[in-house]
Amino acid sequence: MKKTLVIALSLILVLGIFSCRKRGEAPPDLGKLDAALLKDTTTITFIDSTTFPFDTIMQEDKVHHTFRLVNTGTKNLVIARAFGSCGCTVPEYPKDPVKPGDTASIAVTFNSAGKQGEQHKNVTIVCNTVTRNEMVYLTGFVKVKE
Repeated sequence: MKKTLVIALSLILVLGIFSCRKRGEAPPDLGKLDAALLKDTTTITFIDSTTFPFDTIMQEDKVHHTFRLVNTGTKNLVIARAFGSCGCTVPEYPKDPVKPGDTASIAVTFNSAGKQGEQHKNVTIVCNTVTRNEMVYLTGFVKVKE
């Protein structure tokens, strides 16, 4: 009986881990920045904030927010990849280098379908900053439609 319970709980855990990932989506590849690019690190500053509180929305609603940043360093900013904490959070980011002093935008869409209650979603931005990974966040509450 214990063995069956352990197997069942393990299966539920594995299914839960992969439930947010889109079908056919590979896990994030954090090694996209090669050593030559990482030696040319830069710095960035987010213009408004790294957190967007979307307050209360109804289930099935989508939240769109654009995070703006400026390249405050002396080298080009290269964003190798950006990905959400689950398939419900999708970022769009510039594919071309951002020159020193220029601004860039990262548009994020959160789809609340199937979600309810308090939500804390993040987007990881893999780039050639000193920290290598920058983070932005969306927080809020999803109310179930009655």
